Amino acid sequence: MPTPVKTLSNMSKHLTEDEREARQAQEDKLPSRPPKKPKLLKNDKAATAHWTRILKTMQGVDILDTLDSDILGIYCAKLARRDELQEIYLGLRAEYAEDHDRLTLKSMLAVGDDLQAIERELLSYASKLGLTPESRARLSRRLAEQGDGEADDDLFA
Repeated sequence: MPTPVKTLSNMSKHLTEDEREARQAQEDKLPSRPPKKPKLLKNDKAATAHWTRILKTMQGVDILDTLDSDILGIYCAKLARRDELQEIYLGLRAEYAEDHDRLTLKSMLAVGDDLQAIERELLSYASKLGLTPESRARLSRRLAEQGDGEADDDLFA
């Protein structure tokens, strides 16, 4: 497992003033084009609600661009599917608590496995989209490292 990346405010590493300024500038940098809701979410009210909530929550962060629209749409659709599976799982669990039926138990376990699989996928998508703290810090660090140095540094050995 890779070492978690830290934001500038949480770093204990000794950086020069130029490195600190470059890192802070990249952490504060905002893309210019917000994502647009994809057609995938047109008739899915639950996924659209997740889309709206995520964009509202990330309003000040703005690390998503229009290029991320489809991936964010898939992520929101998976969130809606996870919500459906959770409702089914809870219903099966309540039913099993009442009658202790083997068939209900098998169904509950199968839905639980599906739920775990979709949650792993969601975590992967969230990391790729920059929705986890670690991924946002990693992105800031990478952008700051790219910003270090002069524009012509790569021309001279």
